[in-house]
Amino acid sequence: MGRMDEEDIPPLLPVDQMPPIRSQHDLHRHWRALMGRLGFSQRYLWLQLIDSDQRATPLLMQIEEVPERPEPGMLDNLMVALSHLVAEDHGSTIAPLVARPGPAGITAADHAWAAGLTAAARRGGIPMEPVHLATDEEVRIFAPDDLIERRSA
Repeated sequence: MGRMDEEDIPPLLPVDQMPPIRSQHDLHRHWRALMGRLGFSQRYLWLQLIDSDQRATPLLMQIEEVPERPEPGMLDNLMVALSHLVAEDHGSTIAPLVARPGPAGITAADHAWAAGLTAAARRGGIPMEPVHLATDEEVRIFAPDDLIERRSA
């Protein structure tokens, strides 16, 4: 699930008309619709609240000017804030996406964001969908193998 041609970009509909998110494919299509034409001037963190009916809610946070690598304390504070949102609707989840300028492929900084978000959500008991990455060339999921800590030989 990577690159889509521009004509393959799903339509961006009002949030109450967006299709439910019941699979990884649905979540990928959701992020692809939200990202539209790819191209970023800086690193962003997007957080989408998905309700217990598996529908995107109007709560879509875009955090601008995020650092190249996350700070664990900042991620833990973010999870505390998100915990209040998911507590209001038992069964809801948070779907994160990291966006950055540059080519496709996962960088060390991308890996740090995905692993950091995943670990902070686990520490905070926040139900979270798999992290997605948007670059100037593609929108992709961080597969479980992508989150394994890399060790140099």
